Amino acid sequence: MRWIQALLPAVVIIAAWELGAHFLFDPRFVGQPSKIFVHLLDEIAKPGIWTDTAITFWEILLGYVIGAITGGALGFLLGFRPRLARIVEPYILIISAIPKIAIAPIMIIALGIGTQSKVAIVVSMVFFLMFYAVFSGVKQIEPDFIHQARIMGASRRTVIAHIVTPAIAPNIFDGLKTSIIFAVIGALIGEFIAAKAGLGFYILNASGAFNIDGIWVGIILIIALVFALTTIIGIVERRVLRWLPDLGSGRGGL
Repeated sequence: MRWIQALLPAVVIIAAWELGAHFLFDPRFVGQPSKIFVHLLDEIAKPGIWTDTAITFWEILLGYVIGAITGGALGFLLGFRPRLARIVEPYILIISAIPKIAIAPIMIIALGIGTQSKVAIVVSMVFFLMFYAVFSGVKQIEPDFIHQARIMGASRRTVIAHIVTPAIAPNIFDGLKTSIIFAVIGALIGEFIAAKAGLGFYILNASGAFNIDGIWVGIILIIALVFALTTIIGIVERRVLRWLPDLGSGRGGL
């Protein structure tokens, strides 16, 4: 039943789009779902589109993992070092405020048009999101909980494992889920600027050829990547945070 409720809006939108392409607007400019679907089937039968998808997926995954680990680690460190945080945080804020699309050409010039520059752009997108997610989570922990645990003889490792980690776990997963979208955006920005392969490169070529169906095929595959990564993170989140009532029961809201 939940799947039906989730898919119903999409079905309505696609049906309205199909009817509009027949009676209201020119499908050459906005596409037509039935033709896009046929073109999608034609493309996935070719190895080229799978190569482009694999390259973009690898760029996203590698940059996502590096950015999440490094950003989360720094947020964790500074969360417990308030004096150091007061010195470092303003610089992190300034750097994070720089539009990544502005520094993307610099990264491509420095690292080339291959995978490395795209990974670097993704890292720059994910790093700051994870830093602030973990940093804010650590700062919200009541110091009294930690002090009481240490008084009762808990080691630093025990405190981190049984107090700190459960407390910041929701923040970590919020950061991970938010970062997926920005990781995809980062990879596509790099591929739009300069690339030899990837879904961004595929969409750019389709746009240059005025192939509206090809553009939509690229967009559909990007959506599929986002959906797959978000689903994986959601499954891990439900297992790790099963002690939370709304996640453990699979129901949220009031």
